[in-house]
Amino acid sequence: MRKLQNLLLMASDSDDENEHASVRTALDCSAVRETQRGGMFYSSKPEIKRAMEMADEAMRKDKTKRLELAVCNEPSDTEDEEEMEVSESASGNSEDYDSEEEEKKKKLLASRWRSGGKAKKRRVVDSDSNNEGSDEEFKPDAKDEASSDEASSGMGEGESASSETDTKMDADSPVKVPSKRKRETDRKPAKRNSLENDLPETPKRAITVLLETKSRLTSFAAPENFESQPNVSSSTIWEHDKLEWLQEGKKRDGCRRRQSDPHYDPCTLHVPEDYLNKCTPGMRKWWQLKSQNFDAVIFYKVGKFYELYHMDAVTGVNELGLIFMKGIWAHSGFPEIAFGRFSDVLVQKGYKVVRVEQTETPEMMEARCRSLAHPTKFDRVVRREICRIITKGTQTYSVLDGDPSEKLNKYLLSVKEKVEDTSGHHRAYGVCFVDTSVGKFYVGQFPDDRHCSRFRTLVAHYTPVQILFEKGNLSADTHKILKGSLSSSMQEGLISGSQFWNASKTLKTLIEEGYFEDKQNVDDRFILPPVIKSMTSEIDSLGLTPGENCELALSALGGCVFYLKKCLIDQELLSLANFEEYVPVDIDVVKAKGSSSFFAKTNQRMVLDGVTLTNLEILQNGTTGTTEGTLLERIDICCTPFGKRLLKQWICAPLCNPHSINDRLDAVEDLLAVPDKMFEVSELLKKLPDLERLLSKIHSIGSPLKSETHPDNRAIFYEETRYSKKKITDFLSTLEGFKVMLETIGIMEEIAADFKSKILKQLVTLKSKNPEGCFPDLSTELKRWDTAFDHNEARKTGVITPKAGFDPDYDKALKDITDIEENLREYLDKQRKRLGFKAMLYWGAGKNRYQMEIPENAISHNLPEEYELKSTRKGYKRYWTKEIEKMLAEMVNAEERRDAALKDCMRRLFHNFDKNSKDWQTAVECFAVLGSKNEDEDSNSEAYCVLVTGPNMGGKSTLMRQAGLLAIMAQLGCYVPAEACRLTPIDRVFTRLGASDRIMSGESTFFVELSETSSILRHATEHSLVLVDELGRGTATFDGTAIASAVVKELAENIKCRTLFSTHYYSLVEDYSHSAAVQLGHMACMVENESEDPSQETITFLYKFIRGACPKSYGFNAARLANIPEEVIQKGHKKARDFEKVTLSLRLFRQLCLVAENAAGDKAVPKLMTVINNL
Repeated sequence: MRKLQNLLLMASDSDDENEHASVRTALDCSAVRETQRGGMFYSSKPEIKRAMEMADEAMRKDKTKRLELAVCNEPSDTEDEEEMEVSESASGNSEDYDSEEEEKKKKLLASRWRSGGKAKKRRVVDSDSNNEGSDEEFKPDAKDEASSDEASSGMGEGESASSETDTKMDADSPVKVPSKRKRETDRKPAKRNSLENDLPETPKRAITVLLETKSRLTSFAAPENFESQPNVSSSTIWEHDKLEWLQEGKKRDGCRRRQSDPHYDPCTLHVPEDYLNKCTPGMRKWWQLKSQNFDAVIFYKVGKFYELYHMDAVTGVNELGLIFMKGIWAHSGFPEIAFGRFSDVLVQKGYKVVRVEQTETPEMMEARCRSLAHPTKFDRVVRREICRIITKGTQTYSVLDGDPSEKLNKYLLSVKEKVEDTSGHHRAYGVCFVDTSVGKFYVGQFPDDRHCSRFRTLVAHYTPVQILFEKGNLSADTHKILKGSLSSSMQEGLISGSQFWNASKTLKTLIEEGYFEDKQNVDDRFILPPVIKSMTSEIDSLGLTPGENCELALSALGGCVFYLKKCLIDQELLSLANFEEYVPVDIDVVKAKGSSSFFAKTNQRMVLDGVTLTNLEILQNGTTGTTEGTLLERIDICCTPFGKRLLKQWICAPLCNPHSINDRLDAVEDLLAVPDKMFEVSELLKKLPDLERLLSKIHSIGSPLKSETHPDNRAIFYEETRYSKKKITDFLSTLEGFKVMLETIGIMEEIAADFKSKILKQLVTLKSKNPEGCFPDLSTELKRWDTAFDHNEARKTGVITPKAGFDPDYDKALKDITDIEENLREYLDKQRKRLGFKAMLYWGAGKNRYQMEIPENAISHNLPEEYELKSTRKGYKRYWTKEIEKMLAEMVNAEERRDAALKDCMRRLFHNFDKNSKDWQTAVECFAVLGSKNEDEDSNSEAYCVLVTGPNMGGKSTLMRQAGLLAIMAQLGCYVPAEACRLTPIDRVFTRLGASDRIMSGESTFFVELSETSSILRHATEHSLVLVDELGRGTATFDGTAIASAVVKELAENIKCRTLFSTHYYSLVEDYSHSAAVQLGHMACMVENESEDPSQETITFLYKFIRGACPKSYGFNAARLANIPEEVIQKGHKKARDFEKVTLSLRLFRQLCLVAENAAGDKAVPKLMTVINNL
């Protein structure tokens, strides 16, 4: 009834009135042929006839009134069943699949039997399912659909203990074996009859779906940007909300400490044992894992899906747009293939994600239980293990995680501090930071002042996304930095000793775990990387004793290693042995004082602290938080991701050595001189993938250390083929990238002889052709890999089958199989001759192979005694012998070795590739430099300090920023936008620009100004560039003027550094107008119609920096431009004139007093007249 009613209403829902009329005529009343006897809509039931009459009435109404009609108030039993199936099919994700549960079928069987109808499946289609590649995310095989893995999950409704076999799910559990979970296809449904073919297209609104059902279905659509959803569970009291031991104030950590305990660990949770005993086996395991990772969201593998339970399910619904599944406790989930997308969303929002995998199949579980004497219900559940913990600072972008969204580095920082005196004036830091996507570690220890200047610079240059520290170790000053400028970074305190290791435990662990073991050279298994070895004591040959002034650095490394170990990525990262010592960029600045040739003799770098990077907007736009408008964006035309990362490091620490700067400039000139070649090279460089990260991936996959113990190698993945294809694709992309490099080197070699730049010539010259070259010759190795296996076949199948001669283990197994087969053939020939029956053949399969089949009529009475009857068939008998049995055993062994070699082939090939990691890494470093291509007003005054004045909005601050940026660009080796530029190398750029407070640090605007000024006065040298903008404006005029005057005097006369000091204090200009150490300059402007009325004046900014002081600041012009009411400006101008008169009188009186004190008699009169004229 409902379907006929819908059909009629759909036909009337056309926007075209002509079509409207024709449809109405064709379907008027019940006269349509299909409603007559024998028609497809015929029925003798009164309710059907009544429905047709209602439809006739609806057809006579206009469209607006027709749409207001209720379609059906009470759905039929069959439709009720359909909607129930829809609600049960929800699995909490945006993927398309059907869900059908056996228990629900049983409950609905009776009503279906009565109605005589068949239950229908209804697919829930996510309108955004095509986004982000989800159209390929779920393709179950027939054997997967019948898999019983999900049935072995051990999850039960309400967590009640199951009395049945725990390989089956409880009846009402939301974790079921889906009989069918398919992806909706895009093809249109087949046309069913002529009537439907004549109707208009599908109507715009789904009339047949109840509002409640429609609301449930719309919740399936995943949000496009994954913004946090409203707390949809706020009105629902879930099972976990009722647990007393989960209430705030009543929680205990793993050691049963209360939340009020200062040693309370929020990462763990105490779950009462009696509660665990009431749980189903699967849920008991979930709670055990959650109790050790209470601060994380657990993605718990059940069959082909990752499930989220309890508070994690609420997080999934609120943050990921998932939906709750039916049940008394919160539960949501998504398919395995969507892990990378959903986990990355949570990680970027600051969550920890724990990936739990099934590490055995139901068959393996049954075999394990049979080996136990008395297996319990908790044993009869598939084993699950944590395979990965992912945080912002530990992302490695494996094949499960997907590709990185950002090309720049993301650092995990571990820091330890030691305050060396009670006043806090002297302290030392040990640091270790690592970009886990690349696998490069920086380890160092350095002294610092009470302002933590070097530590502030470090976190500005290598901004961490996650920070580890020892609980109770950091000082209040360091905590202030973490809460202020690093408040957006994840911060986690580790327990001293057990988690944040001391130096000795760190060294012991590094050696015992064998991270740096060389499998080819067992005698050298205790060798540490050179950087770590240099931090150990020289008198300890085993390397177990930390060296002097290295304890903090090694302890910081220990905290980092512990955390990587916890996240299960320590083996793949540390085995790279890629360590570099961190040395603060200003460590040698003090040596430069008084030495004009210091920069030419050292590798000193320019120091840019966090304040300067922020004030000059070098890396980040202060308004938008992006790189828009920054120096980095302006000069970043790098063609490769690893080149972009290197350029950022260069910008943070420009060169100071004139020879190195000029060599870079020569390199730029060399490249610009050959534009045709450069265009060709640029096009090639754009084809390069992120080889630096790909090399780290390949090392991780090929690491034998990881393959032996890591739980990922035991995990059951249903998308294993897809992951294998991705690994092979990444590997082949890497090979293609290095081929592009060789092609680029071939182009550059043709013109390298004409290069003036030494560094550029070294980068593009092969070591094999010139000892001074840096680029390794990769041609032989790449040719070897071209013939290692069939690339196209591997890309299609996800399986690497090595060609002969590449994999010794595989080759040996194949040779043994061939030899055994030949031996079996020879043995068969011997037996044929022995029995005189040439038609004798082998028969059988598997472990019953090679049975000699002989016709009964050919069997003589004197068969050899070693013939053992194995099987028969009509007219034939089959025999084995000891020799056959022995050779078959050898064959089975060889086949197993072949299969094992083939299964492990990808890992061993990747490990083989990684053996040449030094050459691959060197090539990447050379091209990082090659890919970093780069595209002031000079004063001859002897004065080091320039007081800058000028009108408001005249460009003073812009001039100062420009000067700082040009100095940085020049020492980077870039061209600067000027006709000519000549400067002495600068060791550090200081800035005191803008006005802002630091609310999170409890610092006012004026305090921030003074703090930055204090840093300048403490650290500036005669080689520094200082930019100070309107110091003193945050306090009273007299206080501000006094402070500004004292600072100018210190900078100009004592430190004698190059300074641009802008001010609106004109008394300051007067004080230093005759000083030999200070020069005056101002931003020029043109004033038209200058008068007493500021509204009549027109100010034109010329944006030129010229000598001398500006007479006025023209503040009322800025007020007029800001649309301050005219009457307010007039009143303000009048008040300003009064102030000027008072100030002028005071200045005249002071001058008169000075003249009177220093002169007598007639000599005083000319001086007084001069003073008056000057005023």
